[in-house]
Amino acid sequence: MIGLGCSAFIFLYNPFGIANQIGTLLIVDFVIFSLGLIFSLSIIFMEWIVPRFIPKFFMNWSIGKALFWYTLVILFAGVVIFFYKSFFGGFNEFTLTDFFLVLMRIVIISFTVVLFSIGVTQLVNRKRISTLISGENFQISAADGKTTTISLRDILYVTSDDNYVDIHYNLDGNRTKQILRSSLKNIEDQIINPISPIVRCHRQFLINVNQFEIEKASSRNITVVLKNHQDKIPVSAKYVSIIKNKCSLAPKS
Repeated sequence: MIGLGCSAFIFLYNPFGIANQIGTLLIVDFVIFSLGLIFSLSIIFMEWIVPRFIPKFFMNWSIGKALFWYTLVILFAGVVIFFYKSFFGGFNEFTLTDFFLVLMRIVIISFTVVLFSIGVTQLVNRKRISTLISGENFQISAADGKTTTISLRDILYVTSDDNYVDIHYNLDGNRTKQILRSSLKNIEDQIINPISPIVRCHRQFLINVNQFEIEKASSRNITVVLKNHQDKIPVSAKYVSIIKNKCSLAPKS
């Protein structure tokens, strides 16, 4: 999508001296427009193909690795576009200076289009956040296209069961359950955001922190219990601090 946006940006606004200098030949227009598509293919190759051959590099991901990797991604895309552009130009501008100009254009145009894409995404997210704040129903989609509509405030917890998830929630004051064919990660991506009451506490569980209390707690282990019920859910070590900050202690009996 970003590649198509870059193509449209280059074709419509002709930035940084990228111009059709051979009259109105369609082949030149095609080359100009296709630069964004070549950029997309370069990114796909680096993001989807290369990692299959060096999986260890992507373990224990860090900011340093990310900066190094995406520098390589930009360099690779720049080399591909430079050779692509030079091929159609008869290698007349096949110089180091022209290569750096290509890199500069890639960085600036991509940055502009990415900012626009982020703006659109934030607009969509604001609508989703408004839905959460107002307490309106929220549509959750499964991998098979099936959907369920529910207020996130009513969700008690979500648990994974092989290729399915069970969504436990309140409906008119009564507990009920909705089964969807989906991964827990798919559901998590849809319903978790900075103001959602739903958080992950375990590889198999998402919980509504407003519906749970901490029953047992130590420095590395926590068990939470559903308020006014007997449902007990474990908390993985890496989520202990998050749950401690979001859930209250259960009153001692």
